[in-house]
Amino acid sequence: EIYTRLCLVETIQELGIDRYFEPEIDSILEETYRLWLHNEEEIFKDITCCAVAFRLLRIKGFEVSSDFLVPYAERDHISLQMTGVSTILELYRASQIRIHEDETTLDAINEWTTTFLKQQLLSETIPHKKVRKKVEYELKNFHGILGRVGNRRTLDLYDVGNYHVMKAAYRCPTIYNEEFLIFSRQDFNICQALHQKEFQRLDRSYSDCGLDRLNFGRDALRMAHFMASTIFGDPQLVDARMSFAKNVVLIARIDDFFDQHGSREESYKILELLKEWNEKPSVKYSFQEVQILFTAVYRTVNELAERAYVAQGRCVKHHLINLWVEILTSFVKEFDAWCEDDAINLDEYLSFARISVGTGICILTSIYFLGIKLSKEMILSEECISLCMHVGTVNRLLNDLQSSQKEKEERRVNAVSILKESDDEEEEMAVSKIEKLIEYNRRKLLRMVYKRETIVPRKCKDLFSEICKVGYYLYSSGGGDEFTSPQQIMEDVKSLIHQPLKLPP
Repeated sequence: EIYTRLCLVETIQELGIDRYFEPEIDSILEETYRLWLHNEEEIFKDITCCAVAFRLLRIKGFEVSSDFLVPYAERDHISLQMTGVSTILELYRASQIRIHEDETTLDAINEWTTTFLKQQLLSETIPHKKVRKKVEYELKNFHGILGRVGNRRTLDLYDVGNYHVMKAAYRCPTIYNEEFLIFSRQDFNICQALHQKEFQRLDRSYSDCGLDRLNFGRDALRMAHFMASTIFGDPQLVDARMSFAKNVVLIARIDDFFDQHGSREESYKILELLKEWNEKPSVKYSFQEVQILFTAVYRTVNELAERAYVAQGRCVKHHLINLWVEILTSFVKEFDAWCEDDAINLDEYLSFARISVGTGICILTSIYFLGIKLSKEMILSEECISLCMHVGTVNRLLNDLQSSQKEKEERRVNAVSILKESDDEEEEMAVSKIEKLIEYNRRKLLRMVYKRETIVPRKCKDLFSEICKVGYYLYSSGGGDEFTSPQQIMEDVKSLIHQPLKLPP
């Protein structure tokens, strides 16, 4: 049955073991798409099967129209007495895969399913505890569900006896069985042990660079390692994880130097040193912090360039240096905008703020270590530049929404304050405009990621969508930022990195 095969795909993906079954998953989805195009009754006569098929096919890049979900756009058209909560949850999940600007059907489904599921939680009418927890988790921050964090959550909720309550008639022992659970848990624990060893390496590198001697700023090491571990789940992607984590740490340290510690002259000095790029630069360091930060960037770039040469078969060092010059230039522009208190519009602000958020440099460095040969033309293509622009815009604006009050008190430049001043609007209206801009860029990003046969390989494009999820995860968490984290993030760090899953005797 079609639904059974789709459940198999979804279960494998949610357990985090899909990398072992990629040909089988591709085969199932290609056959499902063929049946979709032929209006196969088995798909469209069943709400759940239609919703799951739509979501999985669209994410895979198949052209599927949301018009097939029109019958479910209004709550009154569905018998809620005959429809289980899990079916409504599947409609909700399908409605979240909005990639076009005008998808009124999905918008309508999203509105009523969100309301219905929230009502079910408030009235405590979901009888199955694990289904209730799944609904809570999906509603909380759908676009911020990270790969490995979501896998751990699924493993904690995986119920061999009653995993998919709403579709008991379809339940297949091949899908929900003890062997799957044991294999997935063993795989998770193996990855976790590897991540723990990688943190030790990262910690040594941090000390070797002298960053532990800086007495200002945030301790970004553990959060950088956590983010890298959840984005790059495949054990073989160790260099991708390490490069990502090292860049996050350096960006955080230099950002804090610009924001809190360094003078304007010292901040300019770091940019000068990077532009000169010399082990023994003619530009004087002036202060120990400047020397530590530049030396850390210098050593890291040289190390990653050597590893990338092995992975790519060509030298990418010049590109890595340019990425650092670009982000430091954006830091300087941000610093100048704050110091000079000049009025700027939102477009002018985003021209440097979408770079200073750091997504571009982290992606375009780690992308060299995904096991795919990438030409210079691919990296410098208009497509790659646009992907960086959209993900940088989303993450910057999410950050600004969360930090607007703090930055208002510190009189720092922020998208919310810029809109309030330039358009003479109330804060509520400015926030609404920014939320719409975030949604526009998120949809545009995913539309590019899901599009087939483009210059940038799909595996590389997936990295952009994962970083977008990181933005939602970090900045929609209800307090703190990426390094002064609220309780839920700290619990996720603990479960992903430090708490192994129990295995049956």
